[in-house]
Amino acid sequence: MRIPVLLASLTVTLAAQSTSAQSTTSPAAAPPLPYQDRAQPVEARVADLLARMTLTEKIGQLTQINVTRLMGQNEWDRGPLSERWLDVVLGEHQVGSLLSGGGSAPVPNTPEAWARMTNDLQRYTLTHSRLKIPLIYGVDAVHGHNNVKGAPLFPHNIGLAATFDVNLTRDINALTARALRATGISWNFAPVADVGRDPRWGRFYETFGEDPTLTAQLVVASVQGLQGEKLGPATVAATLKHFIGYSVPQNGRDRQPAQISRESLQRVHLPPFQAGMKAGAATVMINSGALNGEPAHSSRGLLTELLREELKFPGLAVSDWEDIARLQTVHKTASTYQDAVRQALGAGIDMSMVPNDAPAFTSAVKTLVENGSLPLARVDEAVRRVLALKFELGLFEQPYVDPAAAGSAVTAGQDLALRAARQSMTLLKNDSELLPLKGRRSVVVVGRRAVDPRSQLGGWSIGWQGLPENEDIPAVTVLDGMKQVLPKGTRLTYSEDLSAALPANTDAIVAVVGEAPGAEGEADNPGLTLPQEDVALLRRALGSGRPVVAVLLAGRPLLLPDDVQRGLRALVMAYLPGSEGGRAVADVLYGNTSPSGRLPFTWPKSVSALPMIEGATPGQNAQALYPFGTGLSYTRFQYAGLSVQGAGARQTAQVRVTNSGQVAGGHTVLAFARPASGGTAGGERLLVGFTRVTLKPGETRTVALPLDLTSLRVAAPGQAVQSAELSVGELRTALPTP
Repeated sequence: MRIPVLLASLTVTLAAQSTSAQSTTSPAAAPPLPYQDRAQPVEARVADLLARMTLTEKIGQLTQINVTRLMGQNEWDRGPLSERWLDVVLGEHQVGSLLSGGGSAPVPNTPEAWARMTNDLQRYTLTHSRLKIPLIYGVDAVHGHNNVKGAPLFPHNIGLAATFDVNLTRDINALTARALRATGISWNFAPVADVGRDPRWGRFYETFGEDPTLTAQLVVASVQGLQGEKLGPATVAATLKHFIGYSVPQNGRDRQPAQISRESLQRVHLPPFQAGMKAGAATVMINSGALNGEPAHSSRGLLTELLREELKFPGLAVSDWEDIARLQTVHKTASTYQDAVRQALGAGIDMSMVPNDAPAFTSAVKTLVENGSLPLARVDEAVRRVLALKFELGLFEQPYVDPAAAGSAVTAGQDLALRAARQSMTLLKNDSELLPLKGRRSVVVVGRRAVDPRSQLGGWSIGWQGLPENEDIPAVTVLDGMKQVLPKGTRLTYSEDLSAALPANTDAIVAVVGEAPGAEGEADNPGLTLPQEDVALLRRALGSGRPVVAVLLAGRPLLLPDDVQRGLRALVMAYLPGSEGGRAVADVLYGNTSPSGRLPFTWPKSVSALPMIEGATPGQNAQALYPFGTGLSYTRFQYAGLSVQGAGARQTAQVRVTNSGQVAGGHTVLAFARPASGGTAGGERLLVGFTRVTLKPGETRTVALPLDLTSLRVAAPGQAVQSAELSVGELRTALPTP
């Protein structure tokens, strides 16, 4: 219990220092300096403050350090803040930004402790900053405030994409923003704007899937939720990551080189970033790999010519974790660390996520400026962006938070997490209508993942690689959920491995299988394989002769052996559904909710068939097991009366949707365009619009689908698609193209 006492002691000490400093240097009657006047425009405040700063103070603003460097004796110690390292990092080197990488939490890991920690860090910074420049603190809150115990964990983006629900995505991110600000965090390294086109890649589940139109709309919703109508004390800065080409490594492994044509860059990979920038995203994070033979972190072509000059992005560009150093250690384009810093900042990086050695980075920048290798004007340009962001977020006026209010803000949202998980559930197979299970009197649940929440949470859940084995958080497992909704008169039995005999009257087996949690390179899966223990479990279940439904907890398509795939009567893709995921699975299995998710990616039959994508050239997807957009329901939906209104870039499709089944259900209407002539866009079909509707049995509604024709554009000047066909279900109509 020594840690809380030390933290409290440090808080009191810093508070006294802060009060003393204010009383001796800031007389109450003294007018504020121009940069301290909140009534002044941000540009004027930035200009005034920048003119007062020393080179050391400027360099500190470009430096971001992981918080564990300020704890204990080494860079991964967790515990009380260290006076020694506070002095080195925040005092001597005037570092202006901190982050908590995955698992870098205070002890104890509670909302209140997070708020106290960020307050302590802000207080120390302001006490030791001559000009009283506050910190900006960042985290990867990629499915809720996922670093803090007690916060609801939402489905990861790949599952959220299966909902095709823009409003839901916006609401989740708005709630996340409130939770972050309540704990003193004003910068979120989200959303991922990469288009996920290789499911072998370990970060595939962090994407919104393979389609640029879907990704763009959910990226916009994420930015709107995080930043609100305007940045301020109640919102957080969003980060579009990872600019650009990170999600298509040639070998399917994280942080590996990519080769992307100009046409593909323009038509597939840029639209989500462009949409996020148009929505006002405050920052971008840079691709850790190399694009077309050049490391992104040192590419002036990407970071200045494309990002600044072509796309006109005005915000802050931050490196990813240790990626400037990787120019020397991995890419080998820099002979020394100092040369790596020169390349990165010269190309257009504004802030370095160092993340541990502040003296090395700050001294490198200082030397480069003093010897003329890095223009001071480039440093000033980057500092302006950092300061502008801090002013826009209200950090100069409100650097502290109320620890007593943190708990309620962080723990809110379980109902939203459950709704998101329910909407994401995607039914891929349901032979002989095995599902829903109502009417089955004896059900056996098998597999350790049915009782272990880690597989449904995925990576970035308290820990970087997922929930540590010795940690526990509030979460509803699949078995928990099934117990909660079990109909009267139904017997539910659990078996980890089917080693014991089944009850004689067993009439259905629910096998819960999936991947172990992981993140980044540790989550790469070159073969898209299901763990062998899970394959063996499925075969044992099938060997029993009972009907088997498999629930797959995974952030990507996984390949089942042919005999298993054929033998399963039903298959539910649950993705990584989060802390309420078990209840969502149970609601779908028992028919309390009709499944309404649709695949946001193409499910291949084999790895050799990759890449497989919606919009592929004719014949390329012949080996698709489940095409993009696949998703069954417990009811039936019919379309009629397809029409298109408008012209050029502003066109809207309308169609009547009828629930012709016996139960209520949600449904996503998808509109595809197939280029018929002209240009080079090609492809079998391209998603150009979607909308979600919920209908009662027998209900009909006319829905409108705004059409995004970005995917019909081509890169070559003067080329254009002259005609296209629009399809919604089995309906077809001509689509005038811009």
